[in-house]
Amino acid sequence: MPTETQYALAAIATSKRNVARVRTIKGRSHKLPFSVFLPDHQSLRRWHVDLPESAELLAEAFWPGPMTLILPTRHPALRRLGGGATVGIRVSPEPLIEKLCRRLGTPLLATSANPSGLVLSARAENHWLSSQVEVHGMIWARPARYKRHVTSTVLDCTRPRIRVVRPGAIPERIWWQALPSDTIERMR
Repeated sequence: MPTETQYALAAIATSKRNVARVRTIKGRSHKLPFSVFLPDHQSLRRWHVDLPESAELLAEAFWPGPMTLILPTRHPALRRLGGGATVGIRVSPEPLIEKLCRRLGTPLLATSANPSGLVLSARAENHWLSSQVEVHGMIWARPARYKRHVTSTVLDCTRPRIRVVRPGAIPERIWWQALPSDTIERMR
C-alpha cells in the first residue's frame, strides 16, 4: 500500500504467520527486524511501547510523517518482529494506513515493498509487486496519486543518546531542532 514515502508491504503485525509470510516474500533474514505502523502516538501505551522524553518530542514534531522511532517495548507480539525488546514505530499521514490500523485494531507491519536489500526502480518495483500479488494472493492498493519519495528517517531512541539508523526524509539538522538545548546537552 502507499505511504508518504514508498510503497509498503503490510500485514497484521501481531500474527506470527503474517510476519513469516512477509519475510518469505521479501527474502528477509530473521536477523533484520520489522517496524510497524500505528494510527497515532497515543496508541503506544496500548501496545506497551515506552516513549522516552526525546522520542516524545520527536513524535510530537514529526508524526504523522516520515520518521520511524525505535523504542523499547514489553509487548510479546511486537518483540517477535526481530528487535527483541525494541520495535520501530511509524505514524504515517497516509489515510489508508490510519484507517486500517484503527479498523483492524492492531499495528501493521511496515516494510518496503521490494526484495530485501535491493532498491528497485519504480518500474522494476511495480513488476516485482505484480508478480508477488499473483504468487502470494496479496491485495495491491495502487493509487493514481502515488509518487515515490525519500525513505523515512530511522532513529534509535532506546538509549540516552539518539542514534541515526538510516538517514531519510527528515535531515538530522531538522530533527535536532525539535529537541530543546537541555535535552541535547544531556545526550552528549
